[in-house]
Amino acid sequence: MGRLTKQNLVKVPDGKENLKKVLHTHHPLKKKLFQRQRPDGSTTSETSGIHHQEKAILSYVEDENPSEEYQYTPLPSDDHFRVLELLPGTSNSIVRCRLHVEQLVQAQDQYAAISYVWGNPNDKVPIICDDRIIKVTVNLTDALRHIRDRNRSRLVWADAVCINQDDDTEKGHQVKRMGSVYENAEEVLVWLGKDSEGIAEDCFNLIRETTGYLDHQLEIYGGANKIPTITLACPISFEKSRWANFRKLVAMPWFSRLWVVQEAGLAKRCRLLWGNNHLNLAELEELCYFLNYLDLSNLVQQGDVGVVTASFDMQSTYPSVRTWMDTKPAIKKRRDSMRKMRFLDLLVSGRMLMATMAVDRVFAFLGNPSARKARDGALLIEPDYSKSIEEVYFETAFSLLTNEREAPLLLTKVDHHSKECIDGITLGGEGAFPSWVPRWDTGGRQYPIANPFRRDSAGGWEKKFDATAQIDKSLLLPAIIFDFVVWTSDVIDEKNITLDPDTWSEETKKAQEPCIESLFIRVQQAFTLHCYDRYSEPLSAMMVEEDFIATMVKNEPGSSNHQRSYKAYLQAVRQLFDTSTLQTQTNYAQEYPAGSSPFEFQDQASYAHNRRFAITKSGRFGLAPFLAEPNDVCCICPGMEVPLILRPREDGRYGLVGDSYVLGVMEGQIIQLFDRGELKLENIVLV
Repeated sequence: MGRLTKQNLVKVPDGKENLKKVLHTHHPLKKKLFQRQRPDGSTTSETSGIHHQEKAILSYVEDENPSEEYQYTPLPSDDHFRVLELLPGTSNSIVRCRLHVEQLVQAQDQYAAISYVWGNPNDKVPIICDDRIIKVTVNLTDALRHIRDRNRSRLVWADAVCINQDDDTEKGHQVKRMGSVYENAEEVLVWLGKDSEGIAEDCFNLIRETTGYLDHQLEIYGGANKIPTITLACPISFEKSRWANFRKLVAMPWFSRLWVVQEAGLAKRCRLLWGNNHLNLAELEELCYFLNYLDLSNLVQQGDVGVVTASFDMQSTYPSVRTWMDTKPAIKKRRDSMRKMRFLDLLVSGRMLMATMAVDRVFAFLGNPSARKARDGALLIEPDYSKSIEEVYFETAFSLLTNEREAPLLLTKVDHHSKECIDGITLGGEGAFPSWVPRWDTGGRQYPIANPFRRDSAGGWEKKFDATAQIDKSLLLPAIIFDFVVWTSDVIDEKNITLDPDTWSEETKKAQEPCIESLFIRVQQAFTLHCYDRYSEPLSAMMVEEDFIATMVKNEPGSSNHQRSYKAYLQAVRQLFDTSTLQTQTNYAQEYPAGSSPFEFQDQASYAHNRRFAITKSGRFGLAPFLAEPNDVCCICPGMEVPLILRPREDGRYGLVGDSYVLGVMEGQIIQLFDRGELKLENIVLV
């Protein structure tokens, strides 16, 4: 098979021979296709110019009415893929195309890969492929119509057409090659949808204008943290209607789609297409970075850009010599700092994104280098769409246990959604998940304590993590049980911690004091009730408050910076309660000296979302999973970064509740007690 190039595209209608061959042979179609009529009625042959050739072939098949569905033929090998030749057409005419089978390495930089949201899978329309019908979603059809050229063919790749969606075996093989498909593409075209409101052009201009100004400030001051406070006097637009359009943009479904992480992450160039308007994805990511870092929410209603920035962080872990991420200064620096992320971090972040199939929550990241074993470069798990979600998630966990870099973090990524999950394999049935196996199709309710940018050492840096999966799918785990829970608070909601009253629950709005203040009062009362006999002298309220603050921000007590930020936060949030009607957020950052912004405590404390404040029998403070309850035990496993909360069972085994932060044990203090012989290591079994 000859190499596919942009200049050698169109086949004759029977789909069996290359047009280039037709032009250099005595093929019977040659005369019929390429004769042109002179004004006097005579004809002349036209054999030069791809433009005329394509027109001739289109006219030859225009009146045909294909009724048969397209039949895929198996690919010759795993190194082959299909690429779509998108034939020219007007914006409203039916989409016509042809499929070519090529070796992936020979098609490098010869096609554009399309990234899009499938849309309603039941809402499909026909396109004509090799004179046969393929039904695709309306959104993909819109994308193909906008992307195609009016005058000449264009090579593109779209998964719904280029992969046989009815063949699970082929899908599994092609998923392994998906990363290479996007990496080898000349560019990735992101189809966001039609611009039905006519707002795309102005929205993209707003992004370019704002990033242009902020990039200039970045160049002047040498860092985002050094840029002066943004005020209404700055030469950027604060027009509400323009930012309302921006909110519509970042709320589009594409940004919350799981597969886009890999598709954009591997792209050399990546353009957003919204109707007939386009924007370099780097421009949007740059603005979202500034909106997060500079906190402009008090000046513009920017919407939720968290999903956009989280996706970028994941995209940054895909190595590429040529990448759009290096075209803007702020995100280029951000990208360099994201290299610490591990495969498990990607799976955790992916929980917030949308996927049609639950197994894709693993398979979608197999193009990332962290998905390969260090020993032999093999994939951690082979994509197999014939397997159940239970099989895929267990095999993923089992494989990660053999990876020295990933294994110590595996159990910390468990995020159960119900008490039944803690019972694990004891529930019986084929669909039962072990309590220690993370589910990637649920979760995302709480932030993991262990993350790439926070290195705790509760299990000791020099210790090696060791765990063994048993035949019955239970887990044999060496652990040090050092305490147990005696009290837990209500579940903490980050929306009630913010300095924006619009996010507060009705209960919080009606309260006579801020949510954090109420929580501290309950902690004081519970500590007095359960732990007063643990100390020879009662702890002062100031010492209890210091430990409370340190726990909420997951740090050691006594930090003057945390104290200042907490006091500034209390002052700010109390102001909101002192008014007869809750006022809107003001620019608190300008009212407090550097180092004591109330937003600092707000942001740090928000990571306690969906957890419970916990007190142990020994008087330790901690942040536990929302399913934690009194009598759960606290344990540390050698080699793990953070403690675990376990639920004892009558049969002597345990269910894993989740990870935790426990004040005073995060720097290896329990391991030191074990090394001195004051605590024992025991083999426990997680069901």
